[in-house]
Amino acid sequence: MHAPSAPTAICLVTDRLSAGMLGAYGNCWVGTPSFDRLASSALVADQMLLTSPLLGDFYRSIWQSDHEPEQSGHIAEIFSDRGSASLLITDDAEVESIGNRFTRSCFIDPRSDNQSGDIQRTETENFFSRAADILIGIEDPALVWLHTRCLAETWDAPYAMREWYAAEDDPPPPTSQRAPHFYQSEKIDPDELLGWAQAYAAEVALWDQCLGGLLEIIDQHPIFQHAVLLVMGCRGYPLGEHRSVGHGLAVDADGDLYRELLQLPCLVRLPGGQHANRVQRLLQPDDLLKAVATWCARETQQKDPVSDFFPSVPPRSTVLSTHQNGNWSVRTPAWFLRAQVGKKKTRELYFKPDDLWEVNDLAERCAEVVGAIEQLHEKVVSGQPAEPLDEILTKGL
Repeated sequence: MHAPSAPTAICLVTDRLSAGMLGAYGNCWVGTPSFDRLASSALVADQMLLTSPLLGDFYRSIWQSDHEPEQSGHIAEIFSDRGSASLLITDDAEVESIGNRFTRSCFIDPRSDNQSGDIQRTETENFFSRAADILIGIEDPALVWLHTRCLAETWDAPYAMREWYAAEDDPPPPTSQRAPHFYQSEKIDPDELLGWAQAYAAEVALWDQCLGGLLEIIDQHPIFQHAVLLVMGCRGYPLGEHRSVGHGLAVDADGDLYRELLQLPCLVRLPGGQHANRVQRLLQPDDLLKAVATWCARETQQKDPVSDFFPSVPPRSTVLSTHQNGNWSVRTPAWFLRAQVGKKKTRELYFKPDDLWEVNDLAERCAEVVGAIEQLHEKVVSGQPAEPLDEILTKGL
């Protein structure tokens, strides 16, 4: 079977998929063999960071290039201009409402009635099995965008899967099927956080099983076996690393801009491309749109397959993340500064990439660095060029 003449791509985005729970990103206690096997034949972005934790902002940046006049609008239009239809498959009503530029959309009603512990009745299995049925029926080149909220609200994996991750002397994991969202007090029982981590691990393991089944469908499909395949998250799931669990405070959801929220797992498998290559550069979601546009143009011109996905994306030395409550963070090659505004105005500084989990706050000891990053932030938000960065921001002290 020859590869289709028009560009073909499948993008799977999972809300609340944390990089820290995946083997390809260093986790060694949660089983994610399907994701890890895919990583062995893909480009793995190690430092893909959110610029906003709001779902609408994420999709405006990854779908729409209003801020890039030289590019061709919406991602669906990029494929349409080259002869490919576009299809959005989602179980999230918010994503369906902002995805009206796709040729067509399919909404999968999420289930939340799995009281029997049956994997076949879980929200995750429901989404992936329905999505697989739709993929099987596609006969022409297309962009297929799948978005699922299966890790965000309903945790209905069989309870036995939670017990996989509990040691013999651990308290029993929680039984609730509602994903936890709260801001922990200083007196919270650490066993409670451990239980929720075990429950989340079970959901990720179930997600990984379902991913494996979907990959089998893709790899045997006459159209999609030649497609570029993107698998990523669009927000992480904090589990109390910095007091927030889930989205934290409802009044300012996702306002704590730390790694566990901002880092996105991201794999890109290219037909005929490199295998098991890690991309270390700083990236953010709108870089993917630029890369997809370049890849589409190359595919349409029927040139040799590209072995990298990001050469068309200019290297960035800074990623600025913001929240509607005013909180912001800046990541440079050597530092991560988190700024909290309001009554509790604080600055936290972490040395990168060594302090992966942002444990050792150096703000008081490195006031010079804090000041330099604050000046950098002012330049970026005022529209001034960030380059060139001071050496202290690229190499540290």
